[in-house]
Amino acid sequence: MTSIHAPLKLNNVSVYSGISIFAVMGGFTSSYGVMVPYFRDKFSLNLAESGIIFFAHGITALLGVVIGTLSVSKFKAAYVGGLGAPLMGLGSVLIGLAPSWNITLLGVAIVGIGFGACDATISQFLSRGGSEKAVRLVNILNAGFAIGAVIGPILIAGAVPDLFTELLFVWAAVFIGVGYLFISNTSGYLKRDHSTAKPDGHKFVFAMLLIGIAFYVGVEVGASGWIPTYMIDKGYSAQIGATALALFFLSLAAGRIIILPLANKYSPTQIVLTSSILIILSLIFIGFTNIPLVGFSLMGFVCGPVFPTAMVWAVRINPGDPRTAGFMMFAAIAGASVSPSLMGIVMQRAGTEVLVWLLMVPAVVTLIVHALAAKQKIAEHIEIH
Repeated sequence: MTSIHAPLKLNNVSVYSGISIFAVMGGFTSSYGVMVPYFRDKFSLNLAESGIIFFAHGITALLGVVIGTLSVSKFKAAYVGGLGAPLMGLGSVLIGLAPSWNITLLGVAIVGIGFGACDATISQFLSRGGSEKAVRLVNILNAGFAIGAVIGPILIAGAVPDLFTELLFVWAAVFIGVGYLFISNTSGYLKRDHSTAKPDGHKFVFAMLLIGIAFYVGVEVGASGWIPTYMIDKGYSAQIGATALALFFLSLAAGRIIILPLANKYSPTQIVLTSSILIILSLIFIGFTNIPLVGFSLMGFVCGPVFPTAMVWAVRINPGDPRTAGFMMFAAIAGASVSPSLMGIVMQRAGTEVLVWLLMVPAVVTLIVHALAAKQKIAEHIEIH
C-alpha cells in the first residue's frame, strides 16, 4: 500500500531560518581563506599543503550533495534540509579544538558533508517551480550566503590566534540554533512531478549549465580562497587581506540584491551571459591595475547574479525534477573542490601574482559554455504559485 505524504510546506520562519543557515555556513566556509595563513603558521604548512583545506571541504561537500539529492524527495523536508546545520556545528567545534592539521581537515570534512546536504536541499525547496517568487527567494538565499561571507572572514581575522577556539564554539551554537528553527517549522515532503513535459533539447542545455556552474564556482571560490594570501604576498597586512575578501563578498551580495528587480525584465540567459562577460573584464582590470581592493569589489559585484540566476535557468528547463538543484550543487562543489587546490599547486611554483590569470581560465570557459546553452533557445517552463 502506497502512503500519500503531505506536500512541502514552508512558513516564514522556515524560509528565514533556511536563509540564515546559508548565511551562517557562508560565513564559516568562506573564512577558510582567512584561516589559511593562521593554519600555515600554526602547523608549518606550505601553500600546496594549506590548499588541501579547499579540496577536503569540496570533496566532502560533494558527498553531502549526493546525500541531499538522493533524499530530498524521499524523507521529511525538515530533516533532509535541517540536519546538516548541527553537523556543521560539530565540525566547527572539532576545527577549533584540533591539535594537528589532520584533525583540522577531519573537522573541515564534517562541515563539508553538512554544507553539501543543506546546499542541495534548501536550494531546491526555495527554487522549485522557477516562478518569479522562486527567482526572488533564490537570490535572497544566495545573497544571505554572501552577506555571511562578508562577516565571517572579519570575525575570524579579529579572533586569530587568541579567540579562535571560542569563536568557533559560538559558531557551532548558531548552527544548532538555526537548524532547530528550520526543522521545527518545516513540514511535508518535496515530491517529484512526472507529469510536466521537458522542453526539447533540455538535456544538452542542462549539461552545459552543469559545466558552466562548475567553472563559474571555480572562479568565485578560487578568488575568495586565495584573496587574503594574494594580498599578504603583495605586501598588505592580514587585516587588509580580510578586508579585500569582505569587500568581494559584500559586492557579491550587492550584485544578487540589485539583480532582483532586473530579473523581471531580463531572462536568466541574458543575465548569466552578461555577468560572465563582465567577470572577464573585471579580471583584466585587476591584472592591469594596482588597486586590488577596487578590482576585487568589482569582480564580486559582477559575479553576484550568476549562481542564483543559473539555478533558476536550470529549474525552468528541467521542470518537475526535485533533483535539479542537487545536480547543480554537485557541479558547483566539484568546481569549488578542484579550482582553488589546483591554483595552490601552481602558485607554489609560480607565486601568487599569477592568481588573476589562473582565474581567467575558468572564467573564459564559463562564458563559452553558457553561450552554447543560450544558443539552443530552449523554452522555459515557469510555474505560477
